[in-house]
Amino acid sequence: MRFFLIVAVCFGFSSSADARKKEHTAFSRPQVSRAAPPQLKQELYTYWNQCTGGDGESCIVLADAYDSGRGLDVNQAYAASLFQRSCEIGIPSGCYKAGMRHYKGIDGTPSKESAVRFFDQTCKMKQVSGCTNYAMMLLEGEGIEANPTEALAIYKDACERAHAKACLQMGIAIEQGKAGTADPARAMRVYGTGCDQGELEGCYRGAALAISGKAGSQDFIAAKGWFERACDGKHANSCYALATMYEKGVGVRLSREEARDFYILACDMGLKKACAKKQRMY
Repeated sequence: MRFFLIVAVCFGFSSSADARKKEHTAFSRPQVSRAAPPQLKQELYTYWNQCTGGDGESCIVLADAYDSGRGLDVNQAYAASLFQRSCEIGIPSGCYKAGMRHYKGIDGTPSKESAVRFFDQTCKMKQVSGCTNYAMMLLEGEGIEANPTEALAIYKDACERAHAKACLQMGIAIEQGKAGTADPARAMRVYGTGCDQGELEGCYRGAALAISGKAGSQDFIAAKGWFERACDGKHANSCYALATMYEKGVGVRLSREEARDFYILACDMGLKKACAKKQRMY
């Protein structure tokens, strides 16, 4: 009888432990790593208390910890739940991060439908990064029925609100004719706007159109200026393009020295084809 009671008690403890383990959620007291410094432990418990008390920003910090494994075991599902809670509280960055977590996937399984819903919500909160991602998914029909016309309108609004990435994506859509007839001249103007706002890829793409003549007559002066601006910002392909212009004397005076210098710059930025070109010029 005593043996039976011991076994029963043991099984009882085991069942209780399993039940407690199953009940643990993103909003349960975090199980902080033993290796975490005392200060980090205290911070995580504080963020948990504040999050469960309705502080959305604290939910985001705790979610980031679960997402990165900072003091906690990585748990993408917990991170998604906490980002969602901050979104429900009304924090735009929480909605955006929830969208990104679902877009990238939870434990390898993406949910584009959930992602597009969060990006749409972020956009309605006037956060332009959410608008840009929502437009991207609308354009490609990811998690939602494709609507290129609406996507372009969203890009345009975000671009006009000085979101350089939106200008870049809008320019690409226009250049490739994803929302109607391709219009390289308009695309080049949009790339220029993005370039002015600091989007180096916009400078590069605008310069490429200017030098190609697809947007009208070739404009080597504009192309050189855009390539130089992007190269100064450490855009490797722009440095490579300048090197090619000088090596071939296209729109500039032919100069092997200038070409080599720009190939060196591009190589130092990690562009392998520039390294190969540099070697051949010595």
